[in-house]
Amino acid sequence: MIFPEIDYKFWLSNWKESIGQLQVYSNVNIAKFISFDGDINACTNEIFDIVSSGQTDKESILRVIDLIYSWGGKSGRLFYASIKGLPVPRDEVANNNTVFSTYLQGVVLAQSGNPASINQFCKINGIGPSYASKHAYFWSLKSATPLIIVDSKIAGSLVYSKIEQLRARYSDKEIVTKFNEKARVEFDKNDPSKIEKALFAFHNHYFKNDNSGWKNNTLGQDYAAAQKLAAALFSS
Repeated sequence: MIFPEIDYKFWLSNWKESIGQLQVYSNVNIAKFISFDGDINACTNEIFDIVSSGQTDKESILRVIDLIYSWGGKSGRLFYASIKGLPVPRDEVANNNTVFSTYLQGVVLAQSGNPASINQFCKINGIGPSYASKHAYFWSLKSATPLIIVDSKIAGSLVYSKIEQLRARYSDKEIVTKFNEKARVEFDKNDPSKIEKALFAFHNHYFKNDNSGWKNNTLGQDYAAAQKLAAALFSS
């Protein structure tokens, strides 16, 4: 796994100051379940408080789920919608004991820092690999071996245009291990999410979300690294 040569401390700070201060996402469907008037940093803090408390009652779990989708943005909106007449995924988690049990199993795996939680969350209708990694990350926050979010921006930062390509090359466990190793090099900490956030901010500054082209092809911090990444990413 080849990480771009960027200033990780700069981009982690950039994440907190730019992305972290954005308003959380909401629409008419999500608003039926949660009203959160705050930014992404505040949303992160509330999720952390609930996860840290160790509460796994249904009300607490549903609150975390709704906060995750508020935190995650527009791409998660279909979790609250009925597609082709199928049940709304959020309703299934809340009202179907089998589905809730499946989600709870994912929570337990994530709490122990087990990457298998990602595949467990993927068993639920409406949760794909990107959001499964978000659920796994947040529920693993208090683990001795925390997990990370792997979405299209992270895949793109590693020269894979799609998440599926990255996960075909590396297992979820290998990805977390590599990010943890990089975190110890860059931050001297056992916190792979610091690398993930730095890569997200770097990618968000220069590239489109779907890795199809430049978002901002102008001189800036680590522009040479962005050019090198673009040359590899857009030719693949």
